[in-house]
Amino acid sequence: MNDTPWIEARTIDQENARETFALAARHVLSDVAMEYHAVIYLPDFAAKLQERTRIRYRATPSSWIGDVLFRVAKECRRRAEPLLGALVVNTDGTMPEWWADTVEAVRGEFVENPNLHAANEREELYRVHGAEIPEEGAEPVLPAPAPTPVRARATRATTPRAAAAGTRVPGTGTAARAPRAAKPAKPEPEVRLTQAVEKFCSSCFMVLPATGLCDECD
Repeated sequence: MNDTPWIEARTIDQENARETFALAARHVLSDVAMEYHAVIYLPDFAAKLQERTRIRYRATPSSWIGDVLFRVAKECRRRAEPLLGALVVNTDGTMPEWWADTVEAVRGEFVENPNLHAANEREELYRVHGAEIPEEGAEPVLPAPAPTPVRARATRATTPRAAAAGTRVPGTGTAARAPRAAKPAKPEPEVRLTQAVEKFCSSCFMVLPATGLCDECD
């Protein structure tokens, strides 16, 4: 008998999906704010929301994250809190384009420099959410770009005939040369070891001279 529970797949409308994402976003971003100078990159944030809510949203994150964080910002404003959306940054470390519009919509503030404005907002978030701030004091910083995963460079196999003809390898501008045939290994010279065979006297076991007569016994 299979004891694996059934998981019912159902479809919900866009409004309910985004409201659910907004509720989950508060928890995700509150956790991020507990670590000083921590941020979360937009693709990772979208993945976290879908993981927590178990709602799969096929649209690209940039098309719906702004609306979700606008809902979060309105709740932050209602609670008189710093805006949690300041913790969500693009993979290059800059603020998404919706940040300035969100601040203006919920606070009525014009944002001239979104990156600097969000950096100052994050300092307030770290303080409110209990992050351990260094003794030398808080200092707004701009996030670093997300680390780029190292991908193995694909190489195209070259047929022996093409290699022999000097076929050019795309992107290199140089001709691919046929590998040189390995030279046959030279046979090692034969080394012969010669050892003199000496005869001994059967009585005194001294070495016999060339005459074959023992000088000690005779």
